[in-house]
Amino acid sequence: MTVRNFGRLSGGTTYLWMASRARNALRRPAILGIAGGLVFVGALIAFVLVPRNASRRSEAVAATIEAREDSVPVVGMRNRSLVEIKTADSVLAAARLAANPVIVPVIDTFPPAMIARRESVTTQLATLNRLIARVEDAPLPSSYRALAASSLVAAEAGVPLMLDSLASIERERAAFGAVGGVDPVYLALTSRATSIGRSIQAVAESKRGELRNQLAVISPTRAPVVRPTITVDTARYITQRVTALQVYTGATQELAKIREKNTRIDGEAARARDLANVGAPPWAMLAAAVVLALALGFAVAFGLELQRPHIADSREAEQVSGARVLTVVRPPEVMVERARRQADVEAPPLIDIVSESYRTLYLHIASVEDSVPIVTITGDEPEIVATVAANLAASAAFEARSALLVDVDPTTSSIASVLRIRPDPGLSGIVTGTATWPEAVVPTTIGRDRPLDVLPSGTKRAGLPEPNVVEDVKNELARLQRRYDFIIIAAPTSYVQRTETSIIPGPDVILCARVARTTLSGLKSAVDSLRGVDMRIHGLVLWDAEMPQIDTREELISALNPAAGFQPELAPAQ
Repeated sequence: MTVRNFGRLSGGTTYLWMASRARNALRRPAILGIAGGLVFVGALIAFVLVPRNASRRSEAVAATIEAREDSVPVVGMRNRSLVEIKTADSVLAAARLAANPVIVPVIDTFPPAMIARRESVTTQLATLNRLIARVEDAPLPSSYRALAASSLVAAEAGVPLMLDSLASIERERAAFGAVGGVDPVYLALTSRATSIGRSIQAVAESKRGELRNQLAVISPTRAPVVRPTITVDTARYITQRVTALQVYTGATQELAKIREKNTRIDGEAARARDLANVGAPPWAMLAAAVVLALALGFAVAFGLELQRPHIADSREAEQVSGARVLTVVRPPEVMVERARRQADVEAPPLIDIVSESYRTLYLHIASVEDSVPIVTITGDEPEIVATVAANLAASAAFEARSALLVDVDPTTSSIASVLRIRPDPGLSGIVTGTATWPEAVVPTTIGRDRPLDVLPSGTKRAGLPEPNVVEDVKNELARLQRRYDFIIIAAPTSYVQRTETSIIPGPDVILCARVARTTLSGLKSAVDSLRGVDMRIHGLVLWDAEMPQIDTREELISALNPAAGFQPELAPAQ
């Protein structure tokens, strides 16, 4: 599973995938340290330089700020002109009030009966005016009938007769129907009806005149209009008001410009203050730099992990490889009891015979249905391969099984470094023909009395061996199966893949991988390549601890050289 098919994961699988990537990112202290350190230093430099730069910028901004303009004189001028305008308005309002005629209220001295009579006449006059106005607006028989039907006009002599004549003419006109408009008789009837209506209107107007005369007699007389004499010269105050208004308008505009300018100056001053105030206490800058370093360092490690995902746990390793995880090697527990015996103190520090991880691995190999007399421990990191192979052989020896541990990589001599034994002549001596098997096999002990035979790799590189030599070594290892219960071969993956020049006689291998260090694609490629050369993968060993520290081949040769002061106690008693 890689980051390319991450988008096809389900919700739960997505959470597990992201959690695994986050754990692996936290297990990359080198990347976290480098990225976090760079961010920390950069943040501190930025926190120091930014305030200084801001201070210089604030000084430059402050130097260009203009002085605030005083608006007090303009405000005083505006207020004085406003007072003059209000004074002129007051004088002119008084003059206007004095120029208007004084209307004396009418005092009604008539008795209540006359007042009631006046109100009745006023009502009748209003009704008559309304009917006459209707006739004038619409001189139709219906309007004339409404006017003649009023109580004031109907009481006059001759009006009922005219009303009857008008009704008779209306009936005669109705006999002509819709086509009577062009008939001479119809026209004569219409002219007669209009004449009668005018007569009714004349009677109504005569009656209205009488009502007006009656109303004039009983209405109170209006008092004469008193016009006061004006002695104030308003022209001076008008000129004063116009002048004051001009001053007020100019002062208002000038004050608006001053306020706009002062607002801009205040903004520039605030900006200069903000620039000058950029900064923080040292402890705050240090804390911010630490937070940024941790956050960005983790982000970098997490991004790299997403680009190249590594093994996070057994589930991922089994899912990618299709093989079972036999054991997970974790940091060993410190046991005080082991420091009490001299044999345990002098034992190689990487050998842990009480580890449950190696014991589980040994029990798996020892309990399979088909006997696995020869198993190859392989992987890309020789330190882990050598440590796992040596501890597997030590577990077999601790269980009283005769075991042979073989190292095939002379470039590292890692088995000799783990067990602190002499690497030469080793397997390279056998391949080159300079040593025999009894001379190359180094016996050692595990604990106080558990024997273990080791065939180190030697330190001389012999190049690619001849095919007949390879066959001889394979046959000898096959013959040794009758002598040993268990043969463990430590070999890098690249060596196991070379089937033509490899001395490995059996197809059974156990692949070692390192948690948070071995990529998923690398594990998949190693598994596919091993299966491609017909190797049978029994399972995986996951290393979830610090990288084992072993001597390099040069350091081992130097330590075992007598001229360099080699101490015999470095090699356990044989």
